[in-house]
Amino acid sequence: MDRMEEATFRTQVARYATPVLCLCEHALDARERPEFPCRDFLNRLHSSALRLQELLDHHGAQHSELWFPFRESIAAAKLFSGVTYAVRHVRGSLGHYELTAGQSDCREKTDAALESLRTALVTISRGVLEQAAACSVVPEDRVRYEPRPDPEFRFRLPADRPVRHVEKVGESVVYLATSFLNLSEDREVRRVLAEHDCPTCSDLVPHPISEESLRSVETLFHNLQSMYDTYIFETDVEEQNEELVFLRGHISIIYHLAEIATDLVHYYVRHLSSFRRKSGSSFRSPMERDKLLELVFDYPIRFSRLYLESAVQLCRRMIQSYSTPATVEVPIPYYRGFHVRPSTLIARIVAHYGSTVTMTLNGQEYDARMPLELFRANEEINAVKRRFIADMLFDRPDLDSAVPEDASERARQLQLLIMRLANDDKIIVYDTDLDLEQPGDVPESTVAELAVSVIRHLISMAKMDVRSDLKVTFSGDNRAVSDITVLANHGYGEDQMGNNIVLPDELSYLTR
Repeated sequence: MDRMEEATFRTQVARYATPVLCLCEHALDARERPEFPCRDFLNRLHSSALRLQELLDHHGAQHSELWFPFRESIAAAKLFSGVTYAVRHVRGSLGHYELTAGQSDCREKTDAALESLRTALVTISRGVLEQAAACSVVPEDRVRYEPRPDPEFRFRLPADRPVRHVEKVGESVVYLATSFLNLSEDREVRRVLAEHDCPTCSDLVPHPISEESLRSVETLFHNLQSMYDTYIFETDVEEQNEELVFLRGHISIIYHLAEIATDLVHYYVRHLSSFRRKSGSSFRSPMERDKLLELVFDYPIRFSRLYLESAVQLCRRMIQSYSTPATVEVPIPYYRGFHVRPSTLIARIVAHYGSTVTMTLNGQEYDARMPLELFRANEEINAVKRRFIADMLFDRPDLDSAVPEDASERARQLQLLIMRLANDDKIIVYDTDLDLEQPGDVPESTVAELAVSVIRHLISMAKMDVRSDLKVTFSGDNRAVSDITVLANHGYGEDQMGNNIVLPDELSYLTR
């Protein structure tokens, strides 16, 4: 760059930097005032810093040792003014959001976050002015900034617009509540908002907590808020179900908190972590690395988790209030009855809706919310199968003959019998390596008695199973029962050999 081009560049930068520098001078003058920073200041700093950063990036300031620190200070001004505005929005909205828990604690933490961000903005402002001087950026037509005070939102306009009437309120409420429950089961949401047991916050960034994962959570809740405003806001559904207002508050605050966390983690990874490119130039960090991460995990992520959990309970209550009883009869799981996978999937369906569902088998009831309860049903299922195989084999005259004395002949006859039973679709063989030779003396008995004993033993070893048309009945909330029916129609998530199969889209929440 020749001297004329450099002079032109500095003049252009000075023109864009003037409002930023005036705002930074105001920040240093007003840092002790309780009203600092007001919304007007934050809006102006964010928009003017955005324009200046775009100009600097266009001219390659990121690659310049001289201009890079100035560019970094402007980027910090842009990001932290936006984050502070978002936190102020949360603080101002807490009185309007209908929240079920943690409101006072959240207000206290929000105030603490604002204080930390206020200090950061002062540090940033000082750094901007220092870096501007280092780059010989002299503001043009300097005008002292006078902030416009934040208005007090006490007056509310009359709500006199006509709204659309909705006849089937239950459908709208259940659809929205179910959408929230599905979102709460999303793999990304659960991973990001989980309560991590980790020695230091830095061990969690960027894995599993990253800008990308947080932005995904932010987008999901923003979409859910948009869906609410599209289908509920312009209707009279809220008047017919007051709990919807609570749900809207939880959706909104989680969205805004995720937005705050996304920006702060972005700044940490891009500007403070080891991913940042080394530079010989100095730069005043707006906040210590550990303090910034502590703010992220103790405020937006912590309260996002709190409001997610409380809203899940709220949604389940809402769904239950519109639930209708249903009953369905379905076959037992094809592979080994109610073992771990099918029992866990059924329990997750019931837990998803927060409802009560019972399973009935031969007059015995089992609580479908608890996998261990469903495991217990296998005792009855196996007893039925043992009786079935005994009745089937004892009724066959060709098996009344005495057991051959020769062990290899006994094994041959048993093998032929098992092959016939498998071909007749009476049993299913999971393991073809079957040890059918009976060591030692064999008590005098019939081939049928021996076959029953051997087959029962092989079933207990999970090497084979008995085909059965045994059915169970599920009774309870119609939505949970409906999903259990879909699950049963898809083999409870398994094929006949116990291999996992893909579940249909309506049960996608089970795989998240």
